[in-house]
Amino acid sequence: MLNNVLYKFFILSLIINPIFFSCSRDNSQSIINPTEIQKIYPINEYLLDILEPSGIVYNSINNSLMVVSDGRPDIYEVSLFGVTLNTIIASGSDMEGITLSRNCDTIYVVEEKKKLVTSFNLSGSKLASFSADVATNDNSALEGITINKTSNNLFVINEKYPRMILSYNNLTERWRKTIDYASDISDIYYEDSTNCFWLISDESQKILKLSSTGELLKEWQIPFTKGEGITIVGDKIYIVNDSDGKLYVFQKPS
Repeated sequence: MLNNVLYKFFILSLIINPIFFSCSRDNSQSIINPTEIQKIYPINEYLLDILEPSGIVYNSINNSLMVVSDGRPDIYEVSLFGVTLNTIIASGSDMEGITLSRNCDTIYVVEEKKKLVTSFNLSGSKLASFSADVATNDNSALEGITINKTSNNLFVINEKYPRMILSYNNLTERWRKTIDYASDISDIYYEDSTNCFWLISDESQKILKLSSTGELLKEWQIPFTKGEGITIVGDKIYIVNDSDGKLYVFQKPS
């Protein structure tokens, strides 16, 4: 009798054990599979005749792009295909980001080493400047600037140490937010139609979409480092690379 009971227990264990261990394996595999960041690739690229392009913004009046270089004190107007149309001789230094007023008649740039936000007219004459000094490292200071054309608020980014967005209105700081979604921030663009920020990170090779209060909404991987400037034209994203001197065009992801 005892032998019969033991035999039945042995047979039952052979049936149960494979099921148990099979479920254990499935559960462990589902835990260790992280969600990958979507990769996107350029649909076009153009070689610019600009040394170390470091910032870019769309000029809606001329249907062109305005570009700054951290290697020269000039401001360039280029076509959507990367052809230089005009050069504005300005007195800026180490310019890392650029944006335009609502009517595209005032140019705002950030000067990294001076930690200044400076404005110019379309002839290149300096209008004004103010300090945006939050950096603890002079080589990781101001990197980008954008504007809300409805409120005229300016948004400035500090590359890292700290990684930060600062909001200004009439030269007065309104708020600041630390950004922890990438190892650095290279540029920023405010999209009026969605009330969102688009950022690019050189070191992390990412484009990030943030809410108007700085929360991460989505991010995408791009196939190169040294992406230094970002702007949006319709359903396209334009990025300048200060290493190879190219203008890259991406389809804007949804």
